[in-house]
Amino acid sequence: MLALAAPNATRAALTLARFVLLEARRTRLPLLILCALAAGIGLAGFLSQLALTESASLQAGVLAAFFRATGVFICAAFVVTSMVRESNDKGTELLLSLPISRAAYYVGKLVGFGACGALVAGIFSLVMLIWSPPLAVLAWFVSLSLEIWLVAAVSLFFVVTLGDVVPALAACAGVYLLGRTVAAIQSISASPLAADDDVMQKIAGWAIDAVALVLPPLDKATQTGWLVYAPPSAQEFAIVAFGLILYGALVTAAGLFDFHRRNL
Repeated sequence: MLALAAPNATRAALTLARFVLLEARRTRLPLLILCALAAGIGLAGFLSQLALTESASLQAGVLAAFFRATGVFICAAFVVTSMVRESNDKGTELLLSLPISRAAYYVGKLVGFGACGALVAGIFSLVMLIWSPPLAVLAWFVSLSLEIWLVAAVSLFFVVTLGDVVPALAACAGVYLLGRTVAAIQSISASPLAADDDVMQKIAGWAIDAVALVLPPLDKATQTGWLVYAPPSAQEFAIVAFGLILYGALVTAAGLFDFHRRNL
């Protein structure tokens, strides 16, 4: 029985992932991606007319930041709205009434959302080949795929826990923005200009360090400098990828635990 259960669960998860991809196509997600591409290319053309020197580097830097933020936002919104719509239509209860485990359902959805994120990252990366070398774009693509997958895992966790669009999106946006900026906040809190004997300054620094421990390591991921200056070394890239995968696995485990204890 156990030997049969694992293939059946894997097949069910892959089937659900395929349905997520079909839903992405039917909800006009490709149209949003095309609009983002058009906006990005138009922005690049506009910047080329403004810059006197280093126009290619300026275009690559601005487009990389634009595509990263756009890809993360689109995929997070797709995850949250898809899950809320399915819950409101009683699709979750219908699927779980079939011989599908909750773990297979959750993992299948996450695999589908992650595949959507990889496709989005791939499309954006193909455009970045115009301004940056292939090796740098490859590192940027893999990092962006992992970053979007991590955001999808965080979005899925919050939408399962909170059950509504606005709170889930707000919580996901808060985690993402803090993960991107917490290193800068830590640097400011540790400024040598601060008084050494200021107790409140020390407490604030400890609180910021504690918050940083539970945030994803996004400040080192998908860096624009990889495209503008030089790609990361193998060791640096491995550390970034391992941090994203580890945090994504922890969030997925937490989401599975919360999903199992819910009464649907």
